Amino acid sequence: MRYVITRGEGGFVVGQAVHTWEHDGFTYTLQSVTETTGLAAIFKPARVVQSSQGEVTAEGFKPHEFRHERVGGLDTASFDWARRVVAYAGREDSVAAGAQDMLSMYYQIVLLAPVAGVLDIPIATGRKLENYRFEILGEEVVTLPTRERRALRVRIRSGNDTIELWLGVGKGADMRGLPLKIRFTDRKGEIFDQLADEIDIQETQ
Repeated sequence: MRYVITRGEGGFVVGQAVHTWEHDGFTYTLQSVTETTGLAAIFKPARVVQSSQGEVTAEGFKPHEFRHERVGGLDTASFDWARRVVAYAGREDSVAAGAQDMLSMYYQIVLLAPVAGVLDIPIATGRKLENYRFEILGEEVVTLPTRERRALRVRIRSGNDTIELWLGVGKGADMRGLPLKIRFTDRKGEIFDQLADEIDIQETQ
């Protein structure tokens, strides 16, 4: 899936993100490549790559390795489910079943398919292990670059950070359940939206 990234309520385009999701029913690989484009790339070039690999289980994703690469740094998290620990930033923490990383959490919500209520999920960021609260806010219409779609809105909170997620629902199987819009609100209150623009689905036997 390709996303257009906009900044602020005015929707000034500053970049793009491409999410790639592959699985064979047993294992999965996720990657997100985010980079500035246009004038933003000239004045403030940036590129961030996140990746997650692990198993597909009856309970959803079971991550093994997470990487967050950016200019000037690399954060990683390694899950050892036999020992029930996750290693990151030179330390280890105990980890509970159902824990996710910063990329797999979006698609874990898709697989869990909640329709109401609140979920608490431990998330490994590569720098820390922290509890994230997922609030299911109900359905609404979301405006994408090419169309309007009905979506289930989910608010994700941890400390001062807020992420909002809109998952496709209703007709249109090509995008049903997938993240159509992802909104990041930073600690200064500035808004960055990722809006789904293109999707390519390939099936293999």
